[in-house]
Amino acid sequence: MRQAGRVIAGLCAAVLTVSLSACQTGAGPSIAAAATGTPAASTPAATGPGTVTTVRATRAEHRLGSRIRLPSQALAAPDAIAVAGTRIWVANSRYEDGGGGWLTELSAATGALVRIVAGGRYALTDPQALAVDGDRLWVADGNGDALTELDAATGALIRVIAAREYRLADPAALAVDGGGLWVANGASNSVTELDAVTGALIRVISAPRYRLNTTVYAPAIAAAGNRVWVPDGNADAVTEIDAATGALVRVIEARRYQLNGPDAITAAGSRVWVVNVNTPSVTEIDAATGALIRVIASLPNVPFAIAADRGGVWLVTNLGEKAVDGAGPHGSVAEFSAGTGRRIRNITGAPFGSDSPGGAIAADGGDVWVTDTNFYSNRGWVAGLSAATGALVRLIVS
Repeated sequence: MRQAGRVIAGLCAAVLTVSLSACQTGAGPSIAAAATGTPAASTPAATGPGTVTTVRATRAEHRLGSRIRLPSQALAAPDAIAVAGTRIWVANSRYEDGGGGWLTELSAATGALVRIVAGGRYALTDPQALAVDGDRLWVADGNGDALTELDAATGALIRVIAAREYRLADPAALAVDGGGLWVANGASNSVTELDAVTGALIRVISAPRYRLNTTVYAPAIAAAGNRVWVPDGNADAVTEIDAATGALVRVIEARRYQLNGPDAITAAGSRVWVVNVNTPSVTEIDAATGALIRVIASLPNVPFAIAADRGGVWLVTNLGEKAVDGAGPHGSVAEFSAGTGRRIRNITGAPFGSDSPGGAIAADGGDVWVTDTNFYSNRGWVAGLSAATGALVRLIVS
């Protein structure tokens, strides 16, 4: 979901590595919230590709129990979150206020700010989606019709892909499978496949028989095994594609699947889960055969974002007029068993309030990470939850 904001400041092209120890008050160069509301450095920008500039922040990181406060504007209007080893990456987009975007990197172990990636050469005007492939981080830039590839360990720029033959048109969802990077284009009813190692174009799929209606609902895509799955929220269907050949496997639309506004999708192991925003419910599908496993209908609220690993499925539920007008109901994160579909717990309380109208979620096997923006203050937050207990491990705010 795109959220409002302001323009990214300056033409600084460097990656900013921020050293923030607890209660530090150094006198070095600062990370500041520029007049346009985007993190900016007071040090000169480096010009070489992949250059990292190290600066010290004058604003300390404050830990109050499990609460961690970052410099102002480190998180604002986050649209996506991803886990890359020991790091958490958040995509921030302020495109709808005529602005740009940036990436925030956090330590998964402590919640500390590692770096902010911003600047014109990164082509981050409207970062909408993230995908991790080993030590590489891919970013889909919707407004810029481009893909940015970074080194996930250092933040160094590897390449920006925007050539016409890729036919990137508002790319807004990413999935990685078997060496291929799959992109769902929100403005052209198509998907683009790239070689995730070299960035070379493999194919663009847009034939009518694929039923790739990605322009009505926000695009979504998932990969599992040797299959790629794309929901069609307009026609209440899900398209399954052979990841090796790009061939159409099937279009799932039978009534027994109860697909009703399929919007978000995730895959783990041999299962695919599809969020139906109109029902609300989650449809679980066998990734190998396309067979229906079950429909999970007992949801605490309207579902918005979903993540899964082999142990569990986590669902952000907080969407709709009642959720964003301050009157409730409050949001939550619902956890389901990946094996049985049984609801294990519903995680409520701060920061999942009625003033947080949606969000993004990622799971790494040990923790679950959720991000969103306060509807009124436009300040972002990241919550780390224990996958084993559902407890709030830390809350990172800006």
